[in-house]
Amino acid sequence: MKLDFEYGQGLMSANLPDTTDIFIPGETVADPPCLPQDWDSLYNATLDSIRHPIGMPTLTELAHKGSSVVIVIPDIIKGGNQPTSHRKVAIRACLDELYAAGVEKKDILLLFSNGLHPRATVPEMQTILGPELFSEFYPDQITSHDSEDYEHLVDLGCTPQGDHVIMNKYVYDADVAILIGHTQGNPYGGYSGGYKHCATGITHWRSISAHHVPRIMHRPDFVPVSTHSEMRHKFDQQGMFMEEKMGKKF
Repeated sequence: MKLDFEYGQGLMSANLPDTTDIFIPGETVADPPCLPQDWDSLYNATLDSIRHPIGMPTLTELAHKGSSVVIVIPDIIKGGNQPTSHRKVAIRACLDELYAAGVEKKDILLLFSNGLHPRATVPEMQTILGPELFSEFYPDQITSHDSEDYEHLVDLGCTPQGDHVIMNKYVYDADVAILIGHTQGNPYGGYSGGYKHCATGITHWRSISAHHVPRIMHRPDFVPVSTHSEMRHKFDQQGMFMEEKMGKKF
């Protein structure tokens, strides 16, 4: 059978066996109920979640005047560039809470977590953030992770499982580190977001080589959208190790 796949801003065709299982979001499986897709509905629901975190203090309890904050943002690969994207809504909601707690704009850095992907370009930053957020922080308070910039990396040593963790120094040094993620099914490691974000997005190739390799990705437990694979365990181990060494939770 011939199938068309989303590729960049267009489509790419491929011929696949007739026995191929096809999953098309919203078509082969119905989408779950969702919020109205207007800004106010999404913003208010996001803000309510931020104000009722699970297992940790709120942003207004964690941050105060003088706190340094890094907001870590997925790169262009993760999609979602519409005006009401999770990045735009969540970043604005976090900023409003931080400002309410007394944090000053000059103490906030927006950091794109591109891992080993190419660093975010200025046009990509504009697309992801939108013109308002971009102009609010560019050029001095927006950057992207550089896995080869050793002046801005911190070597944390090895996890108890033996994985070498080297992470972004801006994030390590910040008083508050916020990961903007999304929970979306992902064949590479269960779902996007969570500790997958920091373990891949703000680390070094040595850290990433512990999980994005055939011996982990070709295991029998490597099942799309599974939360119990060895790959997922390694994300969690590295993320919790970062939190331990930083002395704070994401």
